[in-house]
Amino acid sequence: ALVASAASMSLVQLLALVVFCLASLASVSSVNSPVNVTTSKGKIIGVRVDPNPATGVSYDAFLGVPYGKVQGRFQVAVQPDSWDQPLPTQEDGPMCPQPDQKYSENCLFLNVFTPVNASQNASSLPVMAFIHGSAFTVSSSSSRTYGPDFLIPEGVILVAMNYRLGAAGFLTLGTKIAPGNLGLTDTLLALQWIQEEIHNFGGDRSSVTLIGQSAGSVMTQFHYLSPRSTDLFARAIAHSGSAASDWGLLTLQEGVRRSMELARSVGCDPTMKDVDLLNCLQGVDIKYIVANQTITLTEEDIISGSCGMRFVPVLDSYLTADMPFFNNTLENLMAQALARGKPLITGFTRDEGVLKFMFDDTWRLAEDNLATFIPRKLYQSASDDDKASLQKQIRDRYFNNTVDNNKVSDLIHIYTDTLFSYPSTQITKYFANITYGYFFQYFGFGWTYAPINGFPYNMNPVNHGDDLHYLFYMADDPQPLDNCSLNWPNLQMRDNMVTWWTNFAKTGVPSSSWKPVSQYGYLVIDHPTWTQNSSSFYQQYYDFWADLKLSHSSTTKLSTTTISILLSATLTFIFYN
Repeated sequence: ALVASAASMSLVQLLALVVFCLASLASVSSVNSPVNVTTSKGKIIGVRVDPNPATGVSYDAFLGVPYGKVQGRFQVAVQPDSWDQPLPTQEDGPMCPQPDQKYSENCLFLNVFTPVNASQNASSLPVMAFIHGSAFTVSSSSSRTYGPDFLIPEGVILVAMNYRLGAAGFLTLGTKIAPGNLGLTDTLLALQWIQEEIHNFGGDRSSVTLIGQSAGSVMTQFHYLSPRSTDLFARAIAHSGSAASDWGLLTLQEGVRRSMELARSVGCDPTMKDVDLLNCLQGVDIKYIVANQTITLTEEDIISGSCGMRFVPVLDSYLTADMPFFNNTLENLMAQALARGKPLITGFTRDEGVLKFMFDDTWRLAEDNLATFIPRKLYQSASDDDKASLQKQIRDRYFNNTVDNNKVSDLIHIYTDTLFSYPSTQITKYFANITYGYFFQYFGFGWTYAPINGFPYNMNPVNHGDDLHYLFYMADDPQPLDNCSLNWPNLQMRDNMVTWWTNFAKTGVPSSSWKPVSQYGYLVIDHPTWTQNSSSFYQQYYDFWADLKLSHSSTTKLSTTTISILLSATLTFIFYN
């Protein structure tokens, strides 16, 4: 066990905690004196945040710090301009364009949180740089969602960054005039900012840990693979998202097709020359771009595992003279990353598939749409008879021969596996000697997603994103995890997660007892006072998908490597949308 058994709280401890909570409630999220830091662009004025009941520790916050400048819509960002007068950085910067929110196209800001007076201390602190998730389409680095309260007492600095989303972040015309992957290159610019500026805040630029969740986790692993990012961080943590997920990467052709459809929907002729088309798109009010980016998915989109996402990263190796983000095949990039040997934590929660039911009211399955779970390359090579055989294999494995939409656990299981577990395990196994794998199945409050779309929600799922509640103080949650919740198991789980993650940020090792996957298997996190490891965890389901084959003559058209882990992002699962 990695965590020693903890004694129950005594009555005296409990009463003391109640008194502390009552006395501290008024100071939650309040601020005290201004704090100044001088960057290469100019002086900024942050704030000292009074302690809240979560830790009783103050910290310095610099919110809405500009790290990039959007020169033009659909263009690569550059460094921000300098400023002469002190710049207030006491409120979050605006969100990037997205539905149903106030936003600005000038949105490349980040938040920096440090221990008190870290900028004045001689020691350099490790840095944790966070990329938020939410389908490459929504959300931000809001301090009320990703608060540093649990991490700061461990002597680290937290940086959380915005990046362009949806069409504004990922539209591509397939040429360098509108190259796509701007959300990725925005986060690259933020990592470069950390290298250039974090020493002014007391941070160690040689000890940066990149962290992402969901779409942010996919981006984190893309940075892990890309040679453009290799000198910008020392290690990485990937929550519930994989470079081997079809929903996180498109071919260039498909990315251009979707962009052309958006152009048509906002009144720009896709047959125009690239320069004219770009000018047209830049002249459209951004609210119409946002409103029309939910383009219709084709049958091929559904078979590509889009999970409803329209604008995501694309393979851009065609930009040979302009430093593409993916300058090689994914197979070769993975081999290069393995040779670099940077430590990695990667894992997922037990019931990731519940996410499907939040965003899609067509989750009910029928016998004839199990084909949408067949890996793309198999599907494209299969005859009708082959497809029937593959569907039967899937039906037998997950539904005991008959699809029953009342079997909630079966539905969650197949969506969890196809969207998250198998793609994540592909990466984990490939980097097994340098990866610490985890499986999070501790049910605390169960915050993340509420029942919608008629889903028979009569269980306690450990949802997509639930593990983040034990790392970040989420002030806007109905039940933010602070000491006033008086839930000792949750607080112990919080302490465990914070200790492992910050240890990793400091040393590259989360715990002396938690070994890489090749030695230890997965860490199964299911109890606050003890854990277990499993070398066979998920193996039967991984083997099922890795070994899924055609039963007819077209089997010979595919080599065994076609369904191996090396094919990463192009060979994962296809989901019904």
